[in-house]
Amino acid sequence: MRKYFLANLLAIHALALLLIAACLLLSHWQWERAHYSRQAIAVSKPIAFENLSKPRDFLPPSSVGQLTKVSGTWQQNGRIRLPNRPVDGRKLLANAKPSTQTQLGSWVVDFLKLRDETSVAVVRGWQSSGSRFPAAVGRASVIGVVQSGEDAPNLEAINASPLVTTKFLLTHIDTDIRDGFIVETKDNGTLVQVIPSRQAFTQDGLRTLNVFYTFNWIFFALLISLIWIRIVRDEVSSVN
Repeated sequence: MRKYFLANLLAIHALALLLIAACLLLSHWQWERAHYSRQAIAVSKPIAFENLSKPRDFLPPSSVGQLTKVSGTWQQNGRIRLPNRPVDGRKLLANAKPSTQTQLGSWVVDFLKLRDETSVAVVRGWQSSGSRFPAAVGRASVIGVVQSGEDAPNLEAINASPLVTTKFLLTHIDTDIRDGFIVETKDNGTLVQVIPSRQAFTQDGLRTLNVFYTFNWIFFALLISLIWIRIVRDEVSSVN
């Protein structure tokens, strides 16, 4: 038994155990992320956006469709107009019935800079092609519905171009940005309120991509174990 704990093998044992532990911890983390739940309970008060979307992290599925409130300062140079979009965002879903009667216009998107210097995109409302909406300036508090990026996996596809994604939004702003975006529900008197595309989840579920990552890390742990055993055997054989 002593031959398996020679001085030159101790570092190999330590490294292998460290890598296996890291893989198992990452697997557990992905398994936790794979599960989401959303009770079908009406939210009477908005939830602070900081509790729904963490900096430098993906938007949890349970945050989608939640009413939220966030405060910050409007960025003056980041406005986006998303063309060829209906007022009702649900009509952009892949399974929505096509209609020739749907009027298309633009979603107006502004960026709100938060206390931690990150920004969040806010869909202010819908306007017809020829309309103008005053620039967003100063501090503001926004109440709206949280939406995931329109390229989010395991959710129904959005038929629009361009899609509102984190990558797309980053090309229009010079700060870090929170994942997802907010559809404002406050009537500003100029724009028509947009109906969010995605509604809140009403039952538990699994994100299949994260389940795949869970077993992917377990596979890496097994692979490291096999390599570890092979290296130890070769070292012991060379000593003998």
